[in-house]
Order: sequence, then structure tokens, then C-alpha cells
Amino acid sequence: MARYMMATKAVHKLGDVSGEEPDLCSIHREDKENYIGSWVLGIILNNVKFPKSTTRELTDEEKKEWHGKQIWIGGRPRYTIYIK
Repeated sequence: MARYMMATKAVHKLGDVSGEEPDLCSIHREDKENYIGSWVLGIILNNVKFPKSTTRELTDEEKKEWHGKQIWIGGRPRYTIYIK
């Protein structure tokens, strides 16, 4: 199961895919310096590296905001976000 966090800085093998404001990312694994996963919204890239120094846990308010939200692609629900 994915771990959801908030990030701004993000690097993919294609280059910098950072955002200006913190946004939701889905983390699947980590190494010494980075969480590795993908952005939930926007660019669909796998194995994006989110530096641990600029990535944080969700606040209680953010958990309430995101929990249960459906992500739609092409006019159809793709998946629902579940945050513990």
C-alpha cells in the first residue's frame, strides 16, 4: 500500500518535475536520501525521487482533505485515496 506525503522538489530521469507548492505524492519505497514514488495529480511518471529534506508527512487537516477523494482520468474514476 502506498504512503502519501507532501512534496515540492521532485526529480525524474527526464529531469526536474518539482512543483512550487506542496502537493500530494505517493511513496512506494525509499533510499538513504529520497522517497521514491509518483505525483498523485498531474504528470504520471514512476520512480520519481522526492528528497527527504523537502518531503513531509501530511498534517491532520490534509489527511481529512485527501482521504476518500477519487482521482478521475478520462472522465472515469481511476482510484480512491485512502489515508490512515
